[in-house]
Amino acid sequence: MPLTLTPDQVAFLQGPLSMNVGAVGRDGWPCVTRAQGLAVARDRRSLTVLLAAARSRAVLDALDAGSAFTLVASRPQTHATLQLKAARAERVPVTAAHRAVSARCVAAFALELETLGYARDLQPTLASILPTNDLVALRFVPAVVFDQTPGPRAGTVLARA
Repeated sequence: MPLTLTPDQVAFLQGPLSMNVGAVGRDGWPCVTRAQGLAVARDRRSLTVLLAAARSRAVLDALDAGSAFTLVASRPQTHATLQLKAARAERVPVTAAHRAVSARCVAAFALELETLGYARDLQPTLASILPTNDLVALRFVPAVVFDQTPGPRAGTVLARA
């Protein structure tokens, strides 16, 4: 039975997040890249994460070789963190909606950092660091969701397929 994210998990994943994607390279070593957008499917069973292709080469190569996939999403203000693991991720065509999601996520992340005292002009800086012109979209179906918020519940399984 496929895992269905809860409404609270979906709301969290659509918030102002710092996101990283990880995989295991052909050499057996972990590789990681920053994600710059995340869209949750209406049925809450699959997600599409957006990456900058040029900076994500190692992760994309690992996924092409069949690596498992993980997404870690953390809210800077509270350190609340979810980790979603999947057996694989598949590339899907990037759409205008994906570009809009990426722009929204980058802006929300910048605003979140601003509330923590970072410079006001961080959004244009992040937008230049996280370009939307070389996006790659990866769709995945989580097999397990963990609470990775620092503290005594870190590592707790919240849902399993």
